[in-house]
Amino acid sequence: MFSPIHSSRALAGLVVVLLGLAAGPVAAREAADIEIALGASNTTDREFTPVASVAWLPELMQMHNAVLRADAGVVYVDGRGDVVGRDLGDSVVVGHVGLRYERTDNGLTLGAGVGGQAGETDALSGDVQFITTGGWRWERFSLLVRHISNASLNSPNDGETMLVAGWRF
Repeated sequence: MFSPIHSSRALAGLVVVLLGLAAGPVAAREAADIEIALGASNTTDREFTPVASVAWLPELMQMHNAVLRADAGVVYVDGRGDVVGRDLGDSVVVGHVGLRYERTDNGLTLGAGVGGQAGETDALSGDVQFITTGGWRWERFSLLVRHISNASLNSPNDGETMLVAGWRF
C-alpha cells in the first residue's frame, strides 16, 4: 500500500531518474529511438510499487514485417517502504542490454536481455538479472509486460513483474 509520504518520495524519485536519463548524449537521441515508460510492478505477495524505464532502441535489422532492435536501458523500481517480513524497502536500478523484436504488421513486441543492478531487495537480489518483455506497440505508444528476475542464481528469487506504458521519441 502507498502512504502519502511514500507516494511523494516515489514520484520525486521517478522524476529525478527520468530527467537524468533523458539528458543523455544528444547524438544518441538523434540517431535512434528512445522509449520512456512508466507503470507499476508487483512481486510475490501483491506488493505494488511505481516503476520507470528509459531505453535506447537503435534498429539493427529490417525483416519481413518486423524490425530487430538493440535494447539498452535502465529500469527504476521504487522501494516499497516497510513491508512486514520482507526486505522491499530499497529502490533498485537495473541497467540492461538485449534485443527487441517488433512486428510492423500487428505491433507484437518481444524482448530479452541481461543486466546488473544497484540496490537489493527480496524481489531483486544478486548481481545478474534477466529481463523479458512482451506486449504491443501502436506507432509511438507501447503497452508492455516486463519481468526481471535472477533466474534462481541467488536467493531469494521473487522477481518483479511490471505493466508499463511507454512513449517512443
